[in-house]
Amino acid sequence: MVKLYLVRISGEVILKASKTRIRFEKRLVKNIIDMCRKHGIFNLKIEKSEARIFIEGPEKLESILCKVFGIYSYSPVVKVDFSDLEDLSNKAKDYFKNKIVGKKFAVRVKRAGKHDFTSIDAARKIGSKLYKYSTGVNLKNPEVEVFVEIRNNHAFFFDKIIKGSGGLPIGVNGRAVSLFSGGFDSPVASWFAWKRGVELDFVYCYLGGLDAKYRTLKVLKTLVDNWCSGYTPKLHIVDFRPIVSDIIKNVKKELRQVILRRAMYRAAEIIAREVQASAIVTGESLGQVSSQTLWNIAVAEEIVRIPILRPLIGLDKEEIINLARKIGTYELSSKVREYCAIARGKVATRAKLSDVKMEEEKISSDVIEDAAKRREIYNVFEINPIDFLPVENVAINFIPSEALLIDLREREDFEKWHPPNAIHIEDLKIDSLPKDRVIIAYCDSGILSSEFAASLRKKGFKAFSFEGGLSQLRYKACK
Repeated sequence: MVKLYLVRISGEVILKASKTRIRFEKRLVKNIIDMCRKHGIFNLKIEKSEARIFIEGPEKLESILCKVFGIYSYSPVVKVDFSDLEDLSNKAKDYFKNKIVGKKFAVRVKRAGKHDFTSIDAARKIGSKLYKYSTGVNLKNPEVEVFVEIRNNHAFFFDKIIKGSGGLPIGVNGRAVSLFSGGFDSPVASWFAWKRGVELDFVYCYLGGLDAKYRTLKVLKTLVDNWCSGYTPKLHIVDFRPIVSDIIKNVKKELRQVILRRAMYRAAEIIAREVQASAIVTGESLGQVSSQTLWNIAVAEEIVRIPILRPLIGLDKEEIINLARKIGTYELSSKVREYCAIARGKVATRAKLSDVKMEEEKISSDVIEDAAKRREIYNVFEINPIDFLPVENVAINFIPSEALLIDLREREDFEKWHPPNAIHIEDLKIDSLPKDRVIIAYCDSGILSSEFAASLRKKGFKAFSFEGGLSQLRYKACK
């Protein structure tokens, strides 16, 4: 069913100077079209008016427009033509009367253009026509609000206003690179950067752990697929394992975290200059961990010559987690393991720049530049996290969220305990297994499941054996 939507542009866009506002509005329309195409909507009718955009499209639009930055709010509306106030109020009565039966109501009118009546006149006239169908008027706390927006000789009727994401359209404020780890902080920081109109590429410093890489990519895909519009973001995966190894081997443990952070900044800056980005975005929050004290932040960022943006600097962990829930990354981020804590025990919270530089001299001077040059680059829209699972090794030590678990033990053991959604081998038809889904087999020891997974791979399945057998699987399932 095709509906007409009235889209209200963010106030800060409307308040820009004329040329800037026109540019921002054009970018907003582009981003709306792009977001709709990502969701399979191609035939849109879009008309831009003063501070408003009118879009004709399917009902599906209602759940999509809220993900486009630069939209303050929107409403599904019905458009009517009218000749005078009497005609308008009669048409409003016919449209709204069934919505207010037995309820207290209020009429809200906005008007643009030249008319021989005011917005208050229109609200009173429409209210008087509707009054007999209701239980009365309550302007402060109505059970139902009816809205009329008048533009010249057209009026738009609606009874709900859906809040948008606000902010500025992505792409109007330049480009940055986001240091992305997949935990709670970096996705929320990236979301805020988008909200301020910044295009982002993502830099993932891979510190080790296949499960961390897989889960980080799941978080990134969810974030980008749901919120990114108007451009194609790139992911830059930098292998940081040699750098971490160098730091652990040569650097005093109390300074390792600050030096690792400096290395990440430096790698991000190298990539930023290559992709013509003007800043680095991080998920740091002041005082959250030892490397994020004010003193350590100052020492860490000394190594780069471009701005570092920290959208979360004043938020606490609870506020960040609540935002992660709002943007849809909380569940996935909660499963991402922390690999960047490379020092145990007491660490420096007020590192001195002179001490840090002295320790840095113990690290190979080219290791960061080499890692950045050898990075892997991907189009985020085309990433499938499953493709990053190991093809050279049949064993796996974690369970991807979309995996199909197959239990190879005796039926009696299966009935005593098995992970949620696991399938017993006797209940399985091999020919019906999906080839686009990860399959993980397990047994008591991991020997039988390795052979089973290997046989499935020969048939073209993405099959693995859970490493360590049942005892390790129980441990993972209980975490």
